[in-house]
Amino acid sequence: MFKAVGLRPRPMQQIIGRAILASIILLLVIPNVASVCYFTFMASDQYQSETRFTVRSSTPALGGGQLAKVTGLPAAQIVQDTLIVTNFIKSKDMVATLQGKVDFQKLYGNSSIDPVARLKQDASSEKLLKYWEDMVAVKVDPNSGIVTVKVRAFSAVDAQKVLQEVVKASEGVVNDVNNRIWHDVIATAQTNLDNAKDQLQKARDRLLAARNQTGVLSVEGSSTVLTNLISSVRKEQIDLQQRYDAQLGTVSANAPQMRVLKREIDSRQAQLDQLNSQIAGQSKSAQNLADVSVDMSQRELEQTLAEQQFAISMKTLEQVRFVSKQQLLYLDTFLAPDLPDEAEYPQRLLWMSGIFGATLVIWGAALGVLTNLRNRFA
Repeated sequence: MFKAVGLRPRPMQQIIGRAILASIILLLVIPNVASVCYFTFMASDQYQSETRFTVRSSTPALGGGQLAKVTGLPAAQIVQDTLIVTNFIKSKDMVATLQGKVDFQKLYGNSSIDPVARLKQDASSEKLLKYWEDMVAVKVDPNSGIVTVKVRAFSAVDAQKVLQEVVKASEGVVNDVNNRIWHDVIATAQTNLDNAKDQLQKARDRLLAARNQTGVLSVEGSSTVLTNLISSVRKEQIDLQQRYDAQLGTVSANAPQMRVLKREIDSRQAQLDQLNSQIAGQSKSAQNLADVSVDMSQRELEQTLAEQQFAISMKTLEQVRFVSKQQLLYLDTFLAPDLPDEAEYPQRLLWMSGIFGATLVIWGAALGVLTNLRNRFA
């Protein structure tokens, strides 16, 4: 229009006009042409392999209630172990494990891969972890606990191979958890057995000391002996008393033979009193059989209870050792890593459309600013 009327535009308007043309080239044309060229001719195909598994718990022969009593394992342990596995998959330990199993640099840093998606040769451990986090996806279904793991690589075989190693490493983590659990279970059972053994030995020592102190090996046996002695002495006393009563009608009570019988009768009565006092009596100077029976019964009860506790602890330890080869937790892979048929990434059309839309918005904003400036200087 300026040329049609023979006028020259102002210098600022010329600058703004050139800026508008430059914005079209820099913000709209070049980025979209570059994205089309990259995604059409340069971007390497990426294949994605998928697997699904759950972390399950088993009930060993020991029994869930008894195992929980011995180990103290909570019922929600399965949720925590699932999170342990999912966090391990996206950790440095997983990257280190994969580097020991596959040529990680060859799979992701090969020169045939496009420079944008390629792993740098001199990548630090932090950048390597970030790259791995971009190549793996982990999702946990909160309702069913199913873990879905997807791994990308630049060939279908490599994607499946890497994912298989990821599953093996995850199983190794679960096995380590099992080993730690069983180690703690066996250690706890062994400690309980040692404590029961010490209690049993102490109970036996107390019972032995009580027997040595009282001189009574068995209350029942001593009672039987004393009862037999009392019966024998009482029989002798009755026989002597009958002889005494029979002779008393013809012989004076002061006769020598009558006084001898009387002394023997009194002697038998003294023996009976002494034997009866050994069984039970009110004398505080000497311990009778009734007192010994109470003390011995207490000691024998302590020994019986200690033997029962020792037997229970021994049985528990044997059961724990027997089932220690079982897995309390295990990785149940119900969908094995598949071999993808076609590349899912990069999503070329989506990326090119997104870049075009973003550049169009940026260019439109820049154009609006430049147009506003041109109108002000008009």
